[in-house]
Amino acid sequence: MRWVAILAVVCAAGMSLAQSPSEYLALRKKNKITAPVSISELDSFVGSKIFELKCTVNGIMDMDGKSSISAEMGSSLQVIDAEVVPAWLKGGTVQARLLVKATREEQYGAVTLNLLMASAESDIAKFDIQPKKVASLKTTTRATSTKVSRSASSKGRPLPAREAIAAYAPTYATFIKNHNKRLSYDKAYEIASAVIGWSVNYNVDARLVMALLIAESDFNPAELSGPGATGLGQLMPETARELGVRNPWNTNENLYGTVKYLKTQMDRYGASEDNAHRLSLALAAYNAGPGAVKKHGGIPPYRETQNYVKRILRTYRQLCGA
Repeated sequence: MRWVAILAVVCAAGMSLAQSPSEYLALRKKNKITAPVSISELDSFVGSKIFELKCTVNGIMDMDGKSSISAEMGSSLQVIDAEVVPAWLKGGTVQARLLVKATREEQYGAVTLNLLMASAESDIAKFDIQPKKVASLKTTTRATSTKVSRSASSKGRPLPAREAIAAYAPTYATFIKNHNKRLSYDKAYEIASAVIGWSVNYNVDARLVMALLIAESDFNPAELSGPGATGLGQLMPETARELGVRNPWNTNENLYGTVKYLKTQMDRYGASEDNAHRLSLALAAYNAGPGAVKKHGGIPPYRETQNYVKRILRTYRQLCGA
């Protein structure tokens, strides 16, 4: 699938590949792993740690002598860097267990995943130690409870990211290409896929992200502002570094940072897509910074920021059919 190609994150990765399930289990035991990591734990830890992923591998991309594995954990998209990919993982959709070294330098930074060993799901599942069920463990993460109505459509039917991309990326790509006719369809599809994928991942309405991108760059991946804001979501260099975005000119990395930073501001103000006031504060913080919003006790009295908020809300309503 074409969307797989946009989800590569290039970084150095040391690894060794399992030659048998017993070797995989030995490394698993050495790291005191008894079951796969949850999405919430993977998305919240800081530092460096070895995790096991229970996932569906659905694509491999080779670039500059390195490989990236595209995998799904529930509705969450993960990209795992690898120096070598086992041949059996390249056979289309594969249910797998992956031992990975995960690194996140800061709380809101991007996580990088490097493959250590891989094994088939069927070979490892029987060795899991099942946790006891307790009444307090009833909540689900935002990623697993995401509905397509908040990410790519209005049907309200839960869909994982891969299916949402397959279903709606062509429509989004056509819209993007019509809006910015200088883009090729392939580039528009790349942007659409990343918008939908990261929107599902962070439980943000993809139509809101689209409205923000129109205001920021009109879908121009090469957009550069005078102060140095870069790419589709116009990330400032300091913001990009804080989010762990290594290359803000890369479409997928830029949109990862854009959606995560938007979600961070929405969480800061308790904003939701159906609360215009709180959403306005989040959008103002994206544009002018949360410090400016705090200083002025609301949307700063800057003409640029006020027009920015109005434009995004107006475009968002239009994209929602209002």
